[in-house]
Amino acid sequence: MELADIVTSIFDSIKVYGNSNSTSENGDIIATVLFYLSTPEKGGYTVFTDVKTVAKPTKNDALFWYTLLRSGDRDQRTRHASCPVLLGDKWTSNCFVHEKSEEFIRPCGLDPSIQERYVGDLGGPEPRKYPNISPYCKGLYCE
Repeated sequence: MELADIVTSIFDSIKVYGNSNSTSENGDIIATVLFYLSTPEKGGYTVFTDVKTVAKPTKNDALFWYTLLRSGDRDQRTRHASCPVLLGDKWTSNCFVHEKSEEFIRPCGLDPSIQERYVGDLGGPEPRKYPNISPYCKGLYCE
């Protein structure tokens, strides 16, 4: 990648609306885990464009986010991109969690008020129902 390269923002979910055949046999991607395997000296941030949040890549850290709402619709807040690495190297690995066999782990729902928090939302209001953040966590610290 050259310094001037522009990385397009993406969604990890693969569902094309109106086409039920657009997903794999394991279903759509409902969650992503992004593992950072190195720490670049400069740059390489992961940017969530719609919620205006960045995550600094640090070796042995990981990001987790749901890509779909409980209704099965794409969560528009999960659009993300990787900024160019200006100095050093950036190595990552992704783990994609698919819908199949997850229906008992993360039940679906049609209530749009049931939403998980997103990266960078630690100071925001609590979700109205079923928060995915421990009640023992205050900001960045957990008891």
